[in-house]
Amino acid sequence: MKDKATTQENEDVALLIFNEDLVKKYPRSNRRLAVGVAKYGISAEKGEEEAQTVHISPFGIQLRVSHEYEEGDLLKIFVNIPDYWERKRRFVDYSRIDTPDNFKILVKVVSSEEVGKRGKKKILLARTVNMDEVDEQVLKAFLQEG
Repeated sequence: MKDKATTQENEDVALLIFNEDLVKKYPRSNRRLAVGVAKYGISAEKGEEEAQTVHISPFGIQLRVSHEYEEGDLLKIFVNIPDYWERKRRFVDYSRIDTPDNFKILVKVVSSEEVGKRGKKKILLARTVNMDEVDEQVLKAFLQEG
């Protein structure tokens, strides 16, 4: 039972620390990227929905989606950065036969806001729950290139 309370406390602290400005005011966070979005789960591959970022930073992501997502939903985001594998090779000492064209981020939905006349599109704000350290470096370098 103590583990569950600790997990909830960690969630509460993460939400207190997370602020929309960490995403929106991150340098060059407004670079548009194509992403795949899928609800987190075993079958979440390549993203059930194609979306585009409004803002992206190592702390979170704001994107335009057409599906309905609830606050607290865990989503797997497939981020497509141009020349992703070439960029990642600058940070790693191994090679691969296949060359991935995206990386994954696990995020938690913080808010969802309807936009447009009919409310079919939504602006989603989500905070990063988990991202590979090297992929975080790749994202930071990409945003700095501006």
